[in-house]
Amino acid sequence: MDRNKNKYMEETLDLKSFYLRLIKKLWLIPVMALIGALIGGCIYYLVTVIFGPERCFEAQTSFYLTYSPDAYLTNESGGTMIDYYNSYSWSKLILPSHDVLEETAKILKDEGCDITEEEVKNSVSADVPSDYRFLVITVKNADKDKVNKITDAIIKDFEIFPSISVMHAVDTISVISRSDVYPEKVDNRILTAFIFGAVVAALLAVLIILLLDAFDDSVYVPEECERRYGIPVLGVLSSKGEICDMLKNELTAAYEKYASKAEKAYFISTDSLEDYERSVKDLDVLKNVLGNGRSESVSKLTPMEVPGKVLENYRKIGESDGVILGVPMGKKNGCMTEHVISQLKKHDCPILGIVIARADEKFIKKYYGV
Repeated sequence: MDRNKNKYMEETLDLKSFYLRLIKKLWLIPVMALIGALIGGCIYYLVTVIFGPERCFEAQTSFYLTYSPDAYLTNESGGTMIDYYNSYSWSKLILPSHDVLEETAKILKDEGCDITEEEVKNSVSADVPSDYRFLVITVKNADKDKVNKITDAIIKDFEIFPSISVMHAVDTISVISRSDVYPEKVDNRILTAFIFGAVVAALLAVLIILLLDAFDDSVYVPEECERRYGIPVLGVLSSKGEICDMLKNELTAAYEKYASKAEKAYFISTDSLEDYERSVKDLDVLKNVLGNGRSESVSKLTPMEVPGKVLENYRKIGESDGVILGVPMGKKNGCMTEHVISQLKKHDCPILGIVIARADEKFIKKYYGV
């Protein structure tokens, strides 16, 4: 990591300045949350609908079972045959046996249906809701017509099941109800996807805001600038030059003390390396704020871009009475500002002071509580 960046991250955090900056960026959180919700919903829709598994159809048939008297007799282990007929045994043992699904597959084959025994096994499940006399068979398949045919075949098979069952525990199986074929019910969790996407995006927005602020080497208030560079801040300038009386008087008094006696001085905006006009405009604003009463001393100030742009500028600053630096508020050029200060010191050029240029007056007034 750059040494200067590391130094800025180790500076004492000005909490009031930080919270004021954070408030200005809070709008990013709901915007990011909205974007995250849309992305989460779209991803869920694509995964579950567009590129998701094929939607199945299903039908349920309820049966009533009448057991033989022998099924109620207690065996040597203390149980009865009825105890065997539960949801697990029907799904895992009885249905896959030769007595049920194999016979169902044979019925389908005899009817000319192109449905394999394996497909029948994968399509059928059983459940005993509470009473062992009631059995619910669910048929699920991607082909709606196959659901109907498999259901019909199972009903036919159950008509003869009591007579072919090895255990002979069931006397009769009758149909109580049969549902129509309907699309498989799936959990619609798109609302959860929206909420999850919004929360993740909002947290990401907060993290980004905090990280950007941690690496922000900008200056926002005069005291912060003075602590960092050890140079007096003359005052604050807004982009249009309209500042409150307090800030104007502070600037005027500091200018009189530190810079008014300089006969030959320059004004350098620290972000003017590629744009000389930034120094020109910032100096014009300074002249307008200081007013006609100090026109003579202010007129001795000459705008200059960052010296490194033109070699001749180093000679000029070395022969001058000093330089006033314009440091733009909130612009991430702290490293460049420190570099310019270093160059001025190398050439024995006095730094008369710093002006916080292009400042947000509302931010400054909120910071000072005026």
